[in-house]
Amino acid sequence: MFKTSVALLFITFFTACSSKIPNTWQARVEKTPIAPIKLHVEEKGSGKPLILLHGFGTNSYSFHAIIEPLSKKYHVYNVDLKGFGSSPKPDDGRYSVYDQAVLVSSFIKENNLKNVTLIGHSYGGGVALSLALMDSKNINKMVLIDAASYKQYIPSLIKKVQFPILGPLAFYILSSNYEVKETYDYLFYDKQKIKDSTIEKLSESLDKESAKKAYLSALDDLIPDDIDEISKKYKSIKIPTLIIWGDKDTVIRKNKAYRLKRDLKNSKLKIIKNCGHIPHEEKPKEVLKYLYDFLR
Repeated sequence: MFKTSVALLFITFFTACSSKIPNTWQARVEKTPIAPIKLHVEEKGSGKPLILLHGFGTNSYSFHAIIEPLSKKYHVYNVDLKGFGSSPKPDDGRYSVYDQAVLVSSFIKENNLKNVTLIGHSYGGGVALSLALMDSKNINKMVLIDAASYKQYIPSLIKKVQFPILGPLAFYILSSNYEVKETYDYLFYDKQKIKDSTIEKLSESLDKESAKKAYLSALDDLIPDDIDEISKKYKSIKIPTLIIWGDKDTVIRKNKAYRLKRDLKNSKLKIIKNCGHIPHEEKPKEVLKYLYDFLR
């Protein structure tokens, strides 16, 4: 186990040190096409299309508490983003929100989806914003839940993994169950609402082949190099948008929610009290109420 972890660490280290495409809109969207892959998507229900985009380090299971209610009124497409869940995990260094947005845009076009509502959480919110700038004609509405949107500090939990050599080594050696549990303790305000079943599901996903390597690759691409420049373009987005935020979010603090509200002129903001970074898991009933009001 230890020898395997060390070997994987050095593979990851030398891959990271090799030349890579700049993490910019121009390089990732305009100049260098990403290799097409088939994302894993679970469909449920019928009606107008809703596309769910999960946060960093999780997968489509993150929306388990709101899938069933939403599917009674809408056709829900619950996506595993590239590198997460059951989607492919190629070793190509293309895991930025821009790369993910290009792949989701291709999915929308291939399935001829119209009047789509995007629901993006955290990293998936960054993907949704990128899509809104890239392919707004197919998007009818957008919901941003504690969305990655502006330049920000890296949470201490992630900084541990980024610590040279020792961070990735520990990430490979420690059990996935421990790592997911530690992450959820950091993300939730009310720890009593963390479900064992969620920890188990996400741990199983992190144990999949190449999952940890893909995680580290995505972590390396987490914040685009040109985020300051791109975030200035949010003011051009006209799509009706609902912004939902946990007031106790320690990952992306609520000042970013107010900034988004100012930049997205056609938006509404709902702050959920005593809630952390994942409102649709910690307080799904409140999230569903806001979603229903906005969608109808």
